[in-house]
Amino acid sequence: MKIKKFKELAKEEIEFIIDTHYNHWINFNPKMKKEDTIYKFTKLYTKDDLPFGIVLIDNNEIVGFCVFKVENLKKYPEIYPWISDVMIIPKYRGQGYGKKLIDLGAETLKELGYKTIYIWTDQAPDFYKKLGFKYKQKVEKNEGGFGELFYKEI
Repeated sequence: MKIKKFKELAKEEIEFIIDTHYNHWINFNPKMKKEDTIYKFTKLYTKDDLPFGIVLIDNNEIVGFCVFKVENLKKYPEIYPWISDVMIIPKYRGQGYGKKLIDLGAETLKELGYKTIYIWTDQAPDFYKKLGFKYKQKVEKNEGGFGELFYKEI
């Protein structure tokens, strides 16, 4: 099992990630535009430092991915780095890959000098609690509504 940064991926791998991300999240955010997703995943998230994305690979298969950002929730610019857009490919869910992705991502951020990581969720608070994240506060989402903010010392 290993991670790769988005910038190291082949064209078809990044296209797979874009399609997977978009096809999932459009159900929750109908205003989402595919061209914005393409831009973010091919231009913004292909750096060495924030923002950047990683994929988790096992047996030469992409099993999941996530993005690390400075800016995530517009009303909370002082909070970063964020783990965002966490996704495990459906056929690999429930096999420990989510934990491995978050753990390897935290290691990557720690190597860059970060000491705390943040995530907000309105779908999986129990998952992040199991990974050692601590509840911080209720937060307002960019598109309206609320989620829960969690943090973890790394």
